[in-house]
Amino acid sequence: MLKDEEIDKILADIRKEQEKDEKAKEEKTEEVTPEKPKVDRAAYFRAGMEQARRRRKRNMILNILLVVFVVIFLVSGFFLLKYFMDSRQNKKLVHSLKEMIEEDGTGSDAGDGTMNPGTSSGAAVPEYVTVGDKKIQRKFRNLYEKNPDFVGWLTIEGTNVDLPVMYTPDNEQKYLRKNFDGDYALAGTPFIAAESDPEKPTTNIIIYGHNMKDGSMFSDILKYKDEEFYQSHKTIQFDTIYKNATYEVIAAFPGQVLSVGEEGFRYYAFFEAHSADEFDSFVKEVKDRCSYDIPASASYGDELITLSTCEDSGANEGKRYVVVARRMK
Repeated sequence: MLKDEEIDKILADIRKEQEKDEKAKEEKTEEVTPEKPKVDRAAYFRAGMEQARRRRKRNMILNILLVVFVVIFLVSGFFLLKYFMDSRQNKKLVHSLKEMIEEDGTGSDAGDGTMNPGTSSGAAVPEYVTVGDKKIQRKFRNLYEKNPDFVGWLTIEGTNVDLPVMYTPDNEQKYLRKNFDGDYALAGTPFIAAESDPEKPTTNIIIYGHNMKDGSMFSDILKYKDEEFYQSHKTIQFDTIYKNATYEVIAAFPGQVLSVGEEGFRYYAFFEAHSADEFDSFVKEVKDRCSYDIPASASYGDELITLSTCEDSGANEGKRYVVVARRMK
């Protein structure tokens, strides 16, 4: 048997081994488990404040943009509404003006002895009256007395082109943004170029009119891009205070208002043909620019009218659409 001293020694060795193992475990735990970092509360607070500041800035920008968009929407809506209201009012004015046109007579007394006699067949012929110092067609007497700038009525059957035409050679664009009564109107009123003369007609009478988004004024002129439209709208009626005239379309094409010194075809600069070559050159140019074939043409000595309006897009760049027609004999 083991002696007590030997047993105590064995137990002491066992305790030492246990203490050694426990110490090794403690050292291993200290090596594996990292020390927790200290929390920087000030930095955390500053980061939170920065995020809040950014949110406030973003929300402020969004609110400003929202206000701007709402203002743009309201302003656009106002001008759009005003655009269509003005257009509607102008259409009503044109309609009332047309009702003021009297019918051509058959030789009945006009009241001042200046009428033309009727024909034996009873066909309507122009009758004339004197207003002030000017002899004009009786049917336009009311319109001329209402506004002496009035010079005629332009009609393309089956379209919205059924409009009065003004002529103010001393101030060509007077009616660019004015209605017949002289009040401001975005649609304006069709007017004749200053260099044209409807009384003693120049070779070419140029008439300008706006292309309105609601289809009024000269908007239907652009439909001549389609050959099928041309086929059913070959003639244009332009009755002036001096005479009635029906014109036959000979060309329809896109035009361009050119800058000074820029090369190109200035359809808007042809008013009087001083020779057959000059006339023929103009006619050839307009017909060559037409996208489809139009059999009708014109020869030296014919009277022409040219209708000009802005293209749907590119108006500010000088893009135009043009229709040229010759007076039928």
